[in-house]
Amino acid sequence: MSSSSESGLALLAAPTIVLALGNTQRGDDGAGPAVLERLAAAGVPSGVELIDGGLAGLETALHLQHRRRAIIVDAADFGATPGTWRRVQLDEVTLEPPAEAPGLHAAGLREALLLGEALGILPPDIILYLIQPGPLGWEAALSDEVRACLDPVAAAVATELRGGGPPSAHS
Repeated sequence: MSSSSESGLALLAAPTIVLALGNTQRGDDGAGPAVLERLAAAGVPSGVELIDGGLAGLETALHLQHRRRAIIVDAADFGATPGTWRRVQLDEVTLEPPAEAPGLHAAGLREALLLGEALGILPPDIILYLIQPGPLGWEAALSDEVRACLDPVAAAVATELRGGGPPSAHS
């Protein structure tokens, strides 16, 4: 791609992206898209693009390219009670490659972020909203615990998008 084409893409990309990840047919893994639906219904400021990234593959890195800020909402097992959520700056976590390469078909968010870092295309500000899932079986319904945290997570993201800064407390 020529540099003039790349410049054109940068002009088209909203400066801020909210990227929801997850499979809505795998129980609580659909938490990210459910938060995104709430944000879309409430409306977001101009300059913000909402994207349902589905399953986080290597192409996730391309969604982050040409952005100044990215907020990623995803279900993640961090050993807490289902429905607990955390806000984490990417620079607060260590991205280490897995001991064994997962293969291109098993690449997830970590691998996409590592790829973006290697290519130098990550935005300077990446925030992760992580929701502790419960059941991840083949069902479309979210657990009651995760469903109960969706509005607070969406409100925290919305506040941040409107310049209110990070939330003072996490559920």
